[in-house]
Amino acid sequence: MDKSVLVLEGGGMRGLYGAGVLDFLAAQKLTFSDVVGVSMGACNGANYLSNQAERNYRIPDTFINDARYLSYKRWLMGGELFDLRFIFETLSHELDPYDFDTFSKSSSHLHIVATECVSGESVCFDKFASHEELGKLLRASCSLPFAAKSVVYEDKILLDGGISDPIPISYAKTLGAKKIVVVLTQPSEYKKSAFKFGFLLKLFYPKYKGLREAVLSRHDRYNQSMLEVDRLEKSGEIFIIRPSSTLPASRIERDRTRLKSTYERGFADAWESYEGLKEYLG
Repeated sequence: MDKSVLVLEGGGMRGLYGAGVLDFLAAQKLTFSDVVGVSMGACNGANYLSNQAERNYRIPDTFINDARYLSYKRWLMGGELFDLRFIFETLSHELDPYDFDTFSKSSSHLHIVATECVSGESVCFDKFASHEELGKLLRASCSLPFAAKSVVYEDKILLDGGISDPIPISYAKTLGAKKIVVVLTQPSEYKKSAFKFGFLLKLFYPKYKGLREAVLSRHDRYNQSMLEVDRLEKSGEIFIIRPSSTLPASRIERDRTRLKSTYERGFADAWESYEGLKEYLG
C-alpha cells in the first residue's frame, strides 16, 4: 500500500463523530502509516494508535457531568473550562489508564498540531518520549483560547491547533502521503464566521500579536481549507468522511443523548463509506 495518512479534525465534543469513525476503522483493523490530529482529533488519534479507540467515547460519556472534567463555575472563577490536567494526568494514569506502551510500539506515527502563540503559526510534534510528554502535547493542542491556559513546551508557548491549521492536509503531504483520508466534523455547507470579540484578544493576550492575528483570520483560513478539501475530493486526491448535516453535539456539549447520537453517526458514516474507502486505499 502507498504511504497513507489519516487527518483528524477537532471541534470539541463534535469530535465524538470522529470517535465513531475510528471505532469502526479499528474494528476493521485498518491502519495508516501516519495519523495527523488537531485538538480533539489528536486525542482520538492517540487512542486509535494505542488500540483503545473506545476511550474516545467512553471518557466523555462517563465524565461529561463531572466537575473535574468540565466546569463553567471553575471557568468563571478564572480556571479552565475543561480541566486538562485532570484529563491528561489523573484520568489518563489512574481512572481510565492510557496504554502508552502499545502506543509507543505502534507502526503508525502520531503527529499533533498546536499553535505557537508568539508567531501564530502551526507547529507539529511527532516524537513522544514518555506518557507525560504525550499528554502535555495533547493538552497543548486542545487548549482553547480564553477557556484554557497556554502550555509551555521546550521554548514554545502553545494553544489549540485548530487556530492555525484546522485541517492539516498540506502538512500530511509533506510526510510523503500518497493517500490521504480526512475525517471532518462539519458538513460541506458549513462556513465559519469571523470572531466577534476581537477586543478581548489584546486584553487576554497582550504579548502575542501572532496569536491575535491568527484568531482574527481563523475563519478565512478555515473556509479556504474547506474549499481546498472539496477540490481535492472531487479530483480523487483525498477521501473524506464527514457528516451530511450539522451534528447533534455542539463544541461544548453535556447532553449524553446528543453525544451518543454524534458518535453513532460517525460509526454509521464510516460503515457506509467503507467500500469506497477500501477502493481508494487500494
